[in-house]
Amino acid sequence: MTHTSTDGNESHRGSRRFRRGIIATVVVLALLCTGFLALDSAQGPKLASASIDTTQVVRQAGQQLRLFANQNLARVTSRDVTISPATPFTVQSQGQVVAVQFSHRLEYSQRYTVRVARVTSNVQNQPSTMRYSFTTAPASVYFLDRADPAVLGQTLDRILLTGLRGGAEKVVYSAKHIQEFSVFPAAIAVVTLNDDDTDSLSLVNIKDSVQVEHLVLPTFGTIQKMSSSPDAGILGFIFSSAGQSAAPAYSSDLMTVDLTAAHVVVPVLGIDSKPLAVLEWTFLSGTTSVVAQASDQSVLLIDPKNPKGSTPLGVYSAFEGSSPDGKSIVVADVFSRILYRLSDGKTTRLQTHPVGDSKTFGGDLQLLGDGTASVQEVAVLDGGTGQYASYLIYQGGDKTRILFGGKDYKGSILSYSVSPNGQFVAVDVVPDYATSVSDGYHLDPRATSITTEFIDVATGNVVRSVTGFDESW
Repeated sequence: MTHTSTDGNESHRGSRRFRRGIIATVVVLALLCTGFLALDSAQGPKLASASIDTTQVVRQAGQQLRLFANQNLARVTSRDVTISPATPFTVQSQGQVVAVQFSHRLEYSQRYTVRVARVTSNVQNQPSTMRYSFTTAPASVYFLDRADPAVLGQTLDRILLTGLRGGAEKVVYSAKHIQEFSVFPAAIAVVTLNDDDTDSLSLVNIKDSVQVEHLVLPTFGTIQKMSSSPDAGILGFIFSSAGQSAAPAYSSDLMTVDLTAAHVVVPVLGIDSKPLAVLEWTFLSGTTSVVAQASDQSVLLIDPKNPKGSTPLGVYSAFEGSSPDGKSIVVADVFSRILYRLSDGKTTRLQTHPVGDSKTFGGDLQLLGDGTASVQEVAVLDGGTGQYASYLIYQGGDKTRILFGGKDYKGSILSYSVSPNGQFVAVDVVPDYATSVSDGYHLDPRATSITTEFIDVATGNVVRSVTGFDESW
């Protein structure tokens, strides 16, 4: 009898069944993928991811939220976008990206929700809605706390970093006789007073305060009214030579230092190509451009790298600073303060509002945004006592609100600053001027009891108080 083997046939049939199984699986998966793609397309575009710098968006206007969809999109317009809380914006879209650009700085520690409605792909008119929420960074503030000479063992002044919620404070740098400072993303420019009453200028590494670079000044002298354009990396200050010479080399001359270059101190030149002596000055927000009031009271818009291209803006009795967006400045004549728009020279008179039924006498004014809303220090005459009371007030449209001070306040308002986004105002005060004691500094002495009160402009509430002054947002 002959036996016939079936092993080969069984193997061949098994191989065919395996191949058929693989093919069937691939077909099913392909059908599923096609179905999912069809379903996804039928449901309209979806949000795949988003990108935003939650710190930079409170520091600088013009920042973007970028929304990335899972399909190429038809054009998105501003009518399709809503933001809560409301804030001005513009919109651009291309491919799978929707870019929402915020016209103003956003509020600190605020949760924003962006909703894009009626979103369709560029091939199918199936609308959907994309939503994205984010929370902005909290406010952080640097300030200076000088040593009290009456306290035994307290010899170092300190630059501290704090927030407006809670009481945590971090010492960033300490040294003897700190006059003032200005903050950059990676360093702090610090002015210290020498034993001979001249000044030194140093750059301190924020992350490691042991790393200190001493900058060379044009000669022995003093520094005042230091400021910076942090994003552009430019430092500026007013410099005067030491001594009593009738013809000093430098007398209230404006100087700048480019921290992105060789860290050399150079004078800002006027239209006549000579060092410019100034009374007041400021950087325009986010730029290297400078607005300064020269010693002859003329106000100039200056590009430090091209002084011959400087623009005269007129002669005014005072120059008080610029708007947060850097598009307007505040000047004054004998009649009132004036909002001067840099783009076209248009002017708007800013009237000081009364407090209740009392006439006010206006002092320093700072704008809160790109309009005329402002914070101003004013004095009100008390008819009963014949004395003036100091107030810090908010002025917007026809509304006036008291933010700080008043007839019952026993302290003294020294100065104030508004946060870059206009949300808070910091007020430097001496709580009891009658009993205050000076720290004894030869230049810019301060009371040892000086404090800074941080006020929410919208509510008028004091949200934080620190011992110190010279706050830098």
